[in-house]
Amino acid sequence: MPETLTVLISGTVVLLTLALGIIAVVIFQQRKVFLIQQENLDKLAESEKRYRRLVKLSPFPLVVSVNGRMQFVNDAAVKLFGAVSEEELMQRSLHDYVQSDHERPELNRLPHLLDQDMELSNYKAQLERVDGQIIDIELTSAPISFDERDARHIVIRDVTQQERQKAELIAAKEKAEQSDKLKDAFIANISHEIRTPLHIIIGYSNLITNELVGKLYPEMDTYFQAIRRGSQRLMRTVEHILNISSIQVGTFQVRPEEVRISDRVEELVQELRSLAQRKSIALNFASECPSALLYADRYCIDQAVSNVIDNAIKFTKRGEVNVRLFQIDRRVCIEIADTGIGISPEYLPKVFSVFSQEATGYTRPFDGLGLGLSLTKRYVELNRGSITVKSRKGKGSTFTLQFLADSIEEQEQRGSHVEYMPVEVLHRPESDVAGRKTILFVEDDEETQEFMATQLSREYNLRIAATAHSAWTILESDTIHLVLMDLSLQGDEDGISLTKRIRQDQRFAGIPIIAVTAHAFPKDRIQSLEAGCNAYFPKPFRIEELKAAMQSILTSGSRSES
Repeated sequence: MPETLTVLISGTVVLLTLALGIIAVVIFQQRKVFLIQQENLDKLAESEKRYRRLVKLSPFPLVVSVNGRMQFVNDAAVKLFGAVSEEELMQRSLHDYVQSDHERPELNRLPHLLDQDMELSNYKAQLERVDGQIIDIELTSAPISFDERDARHIVIRDVTQQERQKAELIAAKEKAEQSDKLKDAFIANISHEIRTPLHIIIGYSNLITNELVGKLYPEMDTYFQAIRRGSQRLMRTVEHILNISSIQVGTFQVRPEEVRISDRVEELVQELRSLAQRKSIALNFASECPSALLYADRYCIDQAVSNVIDNAIKFTKRGEVNVRLFQIDRRVCIEIADTGIGISPEYLPKVFSVFSQEATGYTRPFDGLGLGLSLTKRYVELNRGSITVKSRKGKGSTFTLQFLADSIEEQEQRGSHVEYMPVEVLHRPESDVAGRKTILFVEDDEETQEFMATQLSREYNLRIAATAHSAWTILESDTIHLVLMDLSLQGDEDGISLTKRIRQDQRFAGIPIIAVTAHAFPKDRIQSLEAGCNAYFPKPFRIEELKAAMQSILTSGSRSES
């Protein structure tokens, strides 16, 4: 019995010892786990502390809101809101400060957007600071969990300066565009205001000369020639200034068309022959490719060739000016050689510069602004061409203009100076006064009205209107065979608009219309023809050329693009 008791006691001791060992191991392991967890919690707390410090000191304004109320704001946000401390903002509604547009609160969509479980990126809004100042901001927001609640993490960026700069850039752009429009309007008005009186001066001078043929003393005829030369010089100067301005601001428009270059250069030579004869200079023309065609702007070609020939005559005291047209491969070349004063090697690189002349000062021997060759180079380059010069001082100069040929055709019989395109004439009743045609002249300048009346009333029945309204009344009441249309008119409707209205009305759509205007830029010609004009004559023009075009159109019912 004692032995059995001893065994039981020993077994119990062993079991108790084992149990205590197990308990000790479990307690040790739990303590180890607890220590690890405590260490992790300490690390997490330290990490959160560092994160909060980073967030608090972040240079970007940060806000955490729950149900629209601010639960956390960092220092940058406090500064942005203009508050003294974060306590001033805590538990305040974010929407008291931030709206889409403070001037139109009814359009505020921000509360609705922030209630959505979605991210918001770079949303433009406005923030009203504590001091009442309103600034422009951009919001970036995302849903987060904050203190076990659904919240919004919001980053705010002040874009007031950027928006102000953007507004200033837009304002500067609009101002520049307005300035360009004013500049264009100024150039157009200057052109109109100079061309109109010049047209009157030249027109009446020619009229008086024609009326007094055979009755003038020789010196009086010289006076009228001086008037014409002075007017033409003034017109050329104004045209050069306006064209170089238009090219430099980028408003000069090029309208390519098919040009039979040999015929055109020959006509220009003929026009300038009288100028050479006055100086006893021979002006010669030779063409080696009479059928060459260019696809170019005729105005630019005319101006470029005329400028160079005019310069050659101007700077040649004796001898000759030779104009030669020839072809090299697919390029048509216009060579203009003179025996004039030549150009020095020092000045040759500057010959195409704007407002540049070799001789300057009060003693310069030649007039002009120094724009002719500069414009010529630009005219040529606008039409896929090039211009070069060779010169020796005291021996003369040779300018060569080169253009890409459009095609070479068999030489055809040359037509008249004015080219016409067919247009359907729907209504052309016979005149009811002595067999004359009835012309409607739409012009608001009284002196031009009087001048044109003296020129046309002997051959046509003439109706005159100063406004689009009165012109339309005449169209509806009289049988009009042709309209002479100025572009600038009194009232609310200009000549372009009136031309379009005539073309859209079946009653008058077939009446030929010729634009006669002091608006003489290439874009004015393009607008006139596109509106429906059959021909275009910029002031000042030769009345004989206008009459010839009128007669041709009335006779053939054709369309001119002069």
